[in-house]
Formats: sequence, structure tokens, C-alpha cells
Amino acid sequence: MSLHDTLFSLQNSGIAHLISKSNHLVGAALQIVHVAGFILLLSSLVLIGLRILRVVFKDQSIADVTQDANRLFWWGLALAFGSGTLMFISTATLYAYKWAFQLKLVLFALALILQFTLFRKIARTDAANSLFAKGTVVTSLLVWFGVGFAGRMIGFV
Repeated sequence: MSLHDTLFSLQNSGIAHLISKSNHLVGAALQIVHVAGFILLLSSLVLIGLRILRVVFKDQSIADVTQDANRLFWWGLALAFGSGTLMFISTATLYAYKWAFQLKLVLFALALILQFTLFRKIARTDAANSLFAKGTVVTSLLVWFGVGFAGRMIGFV
């Protein structure tokens, strides 16, 4: 089975038809949930990043800030990923071949790898003042914001 056949089957599934044939407000609601989820995700990472860079919450440990911000991250990731998946399956053959969508997926994978390896390791320690830690924070945030920008470009290409 080719990629196009797989995408076509996905787009013709019951859940895809339920979404694509429903009221246009369903699609709009999915987009709102997607953006809100991404905002929660980004806000948690910016908060942790600013603490690691010693811009805010200097009197609190990184572990304390991370513990509180992680709830936002997980909720944001769940909302963004869930709504994004639902939006994708209803128009899989349209989006899969767009370069902006492909860029978004590559950046998303890279962001997750950075998040669950380097960024998380740095955020668990209070000795995050090294140049490596600061570079990791900046790189991670740039990649996550890149995911958002690539996602925004999808509608314009």
C-alpha cells in the first residue's frame, strides 16, 4: 500500500467523515483547541527557560518551577496533538504533501527529542548555569516556536 493510498484511507475513515462533513464550527473549534494547547505548551517552556536563564524566579529552584510548569506542558501537548491529529485525518491528502506541514512534523519531532533528552535533564538540576544549558534552552525554544510558525504557514502554501 502506497503512502497516498494510506492517506486516502485515513481521510475516508469514519472519524474523518464525521469531522469533515460536520458543521464548519467543528473545524474552527479544533483549530482553537490546537492553538490554545500550543500556547499552554509554549508558555510552560518559556517559563522554565526563563528560570534556567535566571531571568525570573531566581529565588525558586528550577525543580519547583518545572514541577508546576510541567502540568501546562502535558495539557498543552495533549490538546495540540489530539486536535492536530483530528484536523489532519480529515484532510490528510491535502496537508501531507505541503512542505510547511512536512517542516512542522520534522521540527515537532526534533522539539520532542530535545525536550525529553537535553531540556528535561537541564531542568531537573539547579546547576543549569553552563553555556551548554543556556544554549539548549534557546535552541529548544527556537525549535518549538519554529513548529508554531511552520504550522501557521500551512494555510498559506
